[in-house]
Amino acid sequence: MPRMNLGLPFDHCSHLPCRSGFQSPSLLRCGGCQVVKYCGQPHQKADRPRHKVQCIPIKQTKDKVTEEEAKLRANPGEDTDGNPFDNAVGIFYFVPSTRPYMQARFDYISAILNVRTGEAVEVALDQSLDMLRLSRADNLSVRSQVPALYLRLGRDQDAYDFIKWYAVERDTKYNWDDMSLPFLNLHEEDAFEAIIEKPHYTDLSHVVASTLIKIRLMKDLEGLRAFLRSKPNASGEARKSHTTTHIG
Repeated sequence: MPRMNLGLPFDHCSHLPCRSGFQSPSLLRCGGCQVVKYCGQPHQKADRPRHKVQCIPIKQTKDKVTEEEAKLRANPGEDTDGNPFDNAVGIFYFVPSTRPYMQARFDYISAILNVRTGEAVEVALDQSLDMLRLSRADNLSVRSQVPALYLRLGRDQDAYDFIKWYAVERDTKYNWDDMSLPFLNLHEEDAFEAIIEKPHYTDLSHVVASTLIKIRLMKDLEGLRAFLRSKPNASGEARKSHTTTHIG
């Protein structure tokens, strides 16, 4: 099952059904939201009535993030040594003065996800991971949306690693204040392994994402088996080419 052929458009003109600008390096990026592209100003103008419903909230929430960051830097509050972005990383939400800023970033992500482009999903994922970097305890539950964002970008392995960390590492004894503890440090975990029946942390979104990963793996193996039955003497290069093309 091709991972990058999941219906998520990248680098294309957002004025449907335009195809002339598909994956063109000269596409124009919307100056408001920065996550939608066009083949030229005529199509950008024509699409404005539809797109402004998405674009305006994104710009407004992004401006709010900038405003709240300026406020936080001017008035960082107690226990930050004057700069929470350097001195409160990982425990951001435990510092009350940071909460309006974190809520603004969460609202920005929510607005971005109303746009169905690869660029929008990439920005939402980057923003989500950075919020987790700032606040490990994740009082806004950003962790719930991360696996789905990884999957929409075809990054199944990263999604599985993320889910497994919460399943095996996030127990009641984990100290969110201790920045010396590993955090989201699992990589290249075996997605073929048995399901973890008693995880330390259960989130419905994580269960759904891990189930989808298992189903994709099963379909991948079925596809590879069918290929080998039809071409039992296929060379190693042909098998690799099939895997790359049909699985990704």
